[in-house]
Amino acid sequence: MLETRFYFIMGDILSVTASGGVVAAVCFALIPPEWNMFLAMFLGMAIGMIISLITSAAIFVRYFGAMEIMVPTMLGGMFSGMFVSMAISMTELNYVSATGWGVAIGLIALVSTYLLNAKLLGTQSIGN
Repeated sequence: MLETRFYFIMGDILSVTASGGVVAAVCFALIPPEWNMFLAMFLGMAIGMIISLITSAAIFVRYFGAMEIMVPTMLGGMFSGMFVSMAISMTELNYVSATGWGVAIGLIALVSTYLLNAKLLGTQSIGN
């Protein structure tokens, strides 16, 4: 069950936004625009998983819990890397918009995780 106290919710938000933003920035720096979209997507996914694992395990797990942080940050990092890498190869993208997309995708992953958890557990996880 995901923790619903304010401290942990803020930790979740901080961890997914930081992870998504860092992954997007690294993908923007490493992936050239000339690459094939599918190759860029798979490399972005690998970059996202590695960076999310490092950032969440090194920084956030100590303060906010392992399972509560790892699931949303890994999901958000993987999708941020995939999306930003594909966008780099398909359209013109700058550093600020790439990082913004990474942060937004991280937040979407967090909301999805909370909603799926609430669906699996029923209404128990909402309003504790």
